[in-house]
Amino acid sequence: MRKLLLALLALAPPALAQPAETILRNGRIHTQDAAESTTTAVAIRDGRFVATGAAAEALAGPATTVIDLAGRTAIPGLIDSHVHQHQWGMNLPAVQLLDARSIADILARIGERARATPPGEWVLASSLWHESILAEGRLPTRWELDSVAPNNPVFIPRGGHVVAVNSLGLARAGVTRDTPQPAGGVIVKREDGEPTGVLLIAGATVLARRVLPPPPPVPEQTRLVVRAMAELNALGVTTVVEPGITDEIAGIYRELRDQNAMTVRTWLLWRAATGEQIRRGIAAQAGWPQHPMLRTGGIKWLLDGGVEGGRMNDPYRIVPGEQTNPDYRGILLLPAGGEPELLEGLRAIHRAGLQIQTHAVGDYTIDLITRLYGQVDRELGTVRPLRWTVMHIFLPTPSALTEMARLGIMATAQNHPVLLGHNQRRWWGDERAAYSIPIRRIIDAGVHVGGGTDAPVVPGDPFQSMWWMTTRNTLAGYQLGPEHAITAREALRLYTINNAVLLGAEAELGSIEPGKRADLVVLSQDLLAVEPERIRETRALLTMVGGQVVHRQGM
Repeated sequence: MRKLLLALLALAPPALAQPAETILRNGRIHTQDAAESTTTAVAIRDGRFVATGAAAEALAGPATTVIDLAGRTAIPGLIDSHVHQHQWGMNLPAVQLLDARSIADILARIGERARATPPGEWVLASSLWHESILAEGRLPTRWELDSVAPNNPVFIPRGGHVVAVNSLGLARAGVTRDTPQPAGGVIVKREDGEPTGVLLIAGATVLARRVLPPPPPVPEQTRLVVRAMAELNALGVTTVVEPGITDEIAGIYRELRDQNAMTVRTWLLWRAATGEQIRRGIAAQAGWPQHPMLRTGGIKWLLDGGVEGGRMNDPYRIVPGEQTNPDYRGILLLPAGGEPELLEGLRAIHRAGLQIQTHAVGDYTIDLITRLYGQVDRELGTVRPLRWTVMHIFLPTPSALTEMARLGIMATAQNHPVLLGHNQRRWWGDERAAYSIPIRRIIDAGVHVGGGTDAPVVPGDPFQSMWWMTTRNTLAGYQLGPEHAITAREALRLYTINNAVLLGAEAELGSIEPGKRADLVVLSQDLLAVEPERIRETRALLTMVGGQVVHRQGM
């Protein structure tokens, strides 16, 4: 058989007959091609896959590096369609709280950092944690933080929409008992009107964010982003969408590209909250030199809040000490010009031929953005080839899913409930919490959906994300909506070829096929063969980007 293959290769085009630079053999390789086939070997040359199976093994030459997988499983490099990669890097020097299990743990870590920080300087924590993992199930108050940091302002973000600060932090932000509730945000107050230190949604969190120290110098930011990329590579991630960047952050990525320092392919979405920002984001991408490691992706629009601020058709629950308005329905973040300004921005994005991804959590918001996408579709032509997307899609109505499928509107789904399920239940009630991010229903409705994490809002481990998708389990130990679970094969598809399609990169990424870029991950176990509960135990032993090893541990 080998002689026959060699003879055929001798008659093949010269490029195919050349020896491979690298061959991975003796494995179980899930290619994620259209047939979802599995093969035993793959050959790589010039950063691309050139052959699979026996044809790949026949390309071994004297200088070929051969990696014996010894029966291990390999999959395409994982694509996360929603990672705040820059913020991941900026979080690295901050106080880490993900493994805290009580308010006492939080206070101990904040106090330790405060003792090492000069008086008056900020103590900053990482956003990657959640009160659901604390015994008390709540955020620390300003007074508790004061007890361990009386001389330093403290800023503790939780995800992207919630902040806890101490009394000095409130003072720096100019927040007192007399401060009125800001548009698009909530200052949590006790019954006596005294603020607790908790700020919800952008309209309130910005009060504290705007008085924080400036980011570190650009060289330090680039160093931290490189560290974030290394951590993503160690999780098997080879491509991400960076949602909501500024021109300054784009400049950092350009610097990394020029230094040849990128190990994660990155698609950039410019952040916009006004029509003018949409126009500036479009202009910033005009003539952008696309590169295999760095590309522009379009515009991100934030249209509502998170669990505590997604715009709903029906009121939230009363949450004593946190949400006391019986008619509270969340926050809708329309620009000053309302729907007409947003609609005109969508028209500009369509004319520019760009993608728009809109953050939409609540059912009201998802209905609204689907309607506006549809209006542009009717006015200017189909949005299907532009791959317009609804981000997060927590609570889609059946009618919204039907319209999304009809128009070709896509969705990105992340594993928020692994941490945020706690507040989904408290703020929304069990029924809405269980339905949240109903991937089974989204797929069955015919909507194309890609997978991701939204790290560092929640952990960036794709295998934990796939564990949630297939079990609907949370880190708090309960299930939310097991009827909306999908299969392991579907979850892997969301993280590979589905995300490649969402990026318009299916000709290059998302599967192990000749001609595609050689992004690949070798796993500690076959995630398609184990029980769903064990998927989160999966580890990346080796990660390749463009045929180059960027992570290796355990083989």
